[in-house]
Amino acid sequence: MSEPGKNWFQFGEFRLNTEDKILRRNDEIVPLAAKVLDVLCLLVAKRGEVVSKNELMETVWADSFVEESNLTQSIYSLRQALGSDVDGRPIIETLPKRGYRIATAVTSDFDRRVPTADTSDTNFAPAKSPAHRRYRTAAFVVGLLTVLGVSAYFGSRYLSARSSPPVENVTFQKLTFTGEIAFPIISPDGRSIAYVQENRVFLQDVASGTSVKLEIPEHEKFGNLQFSYDSGSIFFRNEDSFDAGGDVFQISRFGGPAKRIAERVWSTIGFAPDGRNVAFVRFLPTQGEWAVMISDLSSGNERKLISRNLPFTIFRSGFPAWSPDGRTIAIVEQTPNAPNVSRLLLVDATTGDATTIKTEQLIQIEQVVWLPENSGLLVTGRENNRFFQLWRLNLPDGELRKITNDLNNYRSVSVSADGKNLVARQFTTFSHIWTMRADDTTEQKQLTFGNLNRDGGSGLEWTPDGNIVYATRITGNIDLWSLRPSDGLRKQLTDNSGTSNENPFVTADGRFVFFESTRSGKRHIWRIDIDGGNPKQITFDDSNPDFLPVVSADGGTLYFIQRNPRSNVLWRQSLADGNKEMLTQQGKLAPGSFLTISPDGRYLAFKSQKEDTDTDTADIIFFDLSDREEPRTVTIRSQNPGIVWSDGGRSFDYVDNQPDAARIWRQSFDGKSDKKLVLEIPKARIFSFAWSRDGKTLALGCGRTGNDAILLTGF
Repeated sequence: MSEPGKNWFQFGEFRLNTEDKILRRNDEIVPLAAKVLDVLCLLVAKRGEVVSKNELMETVWADSFVEESNLTQSIYSLRQALGSDVDGRPIIETLPKRGYRIATAVTSDFDRRVPTADTSDTNFAPAKSPAHRRYRTAAFVVGLLTVLGVSAYFGSRYLSARSSPPVENVTFQKLTFTGEIAFPIISPDGRSIAYVQENRVFLQDVASGTSVKLEIPEHEKFGNLQFSYDSGSIFFRNEDSFDAGGDVFQISRFGGPAKRIAERVWSTIGFAPDGRNVAFVRFLPTQGEWAVMISDLSSGNERKLISRNLPFTIFRSGFPAWSPDGRTIAIVEQTPNAPNVSRLLLVDATTGDATTIKTEQLIQIEQVVWLPENSGLLVTGRENNRFFQLWRLNLPDGELRKITNDLNNYRSVSVSADGKNLVARQFTTFSHIWTMRADDTTEQKQLTFGNLNRDGGSGLEWTPDGNIVYATRITGNIDLWSLRPSDGLRKQLTDNSGTSNENPFVTADGRFVFFESTRSGKRHIWRIDIDGGNPKQITFDDSNPDFLPVVSADGGTLYFIQRNPRSNVLWRQSLADGNKEMLTQQGKLAPGSFLTISPDGRYLAFKSQKEDTDTDTADIIFFDLSDREEPRTVTIRSQNPGIVWSDGGRSFDYVDNQPDAARIWRQSFDGKSDKKLVLEIPKARIFSFAWSRDGKTLALGCGRTGNDAILLTGF
């Protein structure tokens, strides 16, 4: 539809008004930050011509002194919003060492055309912002809270600006505002929500917003909440990590003593319509088996409904969803060695027979819940290079339609029994690279910036010459970048090479970076030169995914972990002839989570999966490559650690992320001295860390995660 007097440009399913700075997909407004829209206006005005980074920086940020990461972040946001054209090509194209361009045809409905060369034309040139000071964070915590505040501001801005999606007129209401809640769930009667905050369970009235902390004696950890079918009870798991099992307890919705109802549970429970049976996920690490169990609450009898062996897993961060007629349970099966890492299964609650529902548009699915009368499903899922959104899947035709379409992440969902009220967990996370001196960890320097960055979120390493190689999601997919701390110069090492390139390992001579990548369609170990050139695939077993590469000091041997049908196993492979051997037996030790080699090359260290419910601790296995001693187990207090060798191999450091603070502890390898605190950062989360080769500087991938409860009605 034309609007005379307005500068409307059409590309694909999008229309852009460069005068009023409005972007629409069909009839729906696409909310974008002001500078992101300015970048898009300039690219559209050029109609497919390449726009250099310098021109974009000088035009969009003409009166500001900002990092190039602001441009990179804006391009990332555009890619998230615009996606790909009908042929699957990104609408925003990167031309290495040249710049960016819009890679689809641009047309205008009006006679007055936008010039393609003179970028000073006020009809389309981004408005120049007034000069402003460049803020730098003097203290580490202040920096974290500042970025979180910016993220929260833009999150609320996008939420208020978005228009009604194609399904119906959806109304959004924010129920919590701290960013510090977890496991929000709505009661079947739709009147209350429950959530966890600061290791306590809260019950909140939806209408008034009044909340009360429940007193639950003899319990200090809470996770995976669920209401009973009649809304009279709340169930919780005595574990808040998605990577550990726990026991499920039942309490009154008003608090009080807790009753144990199930053991060794890895998920939230899902209730049958009769209120007597529940379904949940259980993991058997030594067998490498994930199973959906059904338990009768009155008798305690359990039966296995369906199971999957590694590398397949059953999604456990949510709950198996029972259909309103009680005949079907919806679960999500995860396949990490495939382009679409999730599959939606509808399982017969009696026989265990499973039917796969095609959702090819979504590469990843998390939570699924049923709508009344078996009319369809609500799904949290994401398309390629996009955030998790809420979708409606109609049954039986399988039509998939978006409920939300914005720059927020919706990572869990629950719905009232009448299907009228939906509560979603709105998730935000960021991570930046920081460095600090070993002799004074209070002297901290932030090296990367941005509101949506996940720098170091899945690995970082020092090079021998003092640079940092790290994984980040700044460009949409997970890619590797290098960073020079002295001047902040950054370089992208992988680009347009699969959805995931992470967990880098820099060889001792500084020539190569080994990492895990999905660029071949399967997860394998790859190698690139230190400058990103000459990519080479190293492992080739397409039946099982490979993770966490480590290379010996002489550069001749690769070690890595592989997910096999029974359990994870540790492999050694010669880089000279490709011969490899299995170092751990299937069903024993179950290595995972991280892999590191001692400075003298004698020990490999990894976390071993445990079947017991002592999830506050982790078993670290030190595997002797010289065969002089049996594997040594050291138990530390940390839920999901990754250790880093220190003091030349005499000690190791590990992270313990708690709600109040992130801490790095040092433990002597011989166990003769008590652990000591190396670093404490309040209200933060450390995703990765590494000591420089000389041991004088610590690098962190550090930030914060935030969660709030959002109520949706009218969907």
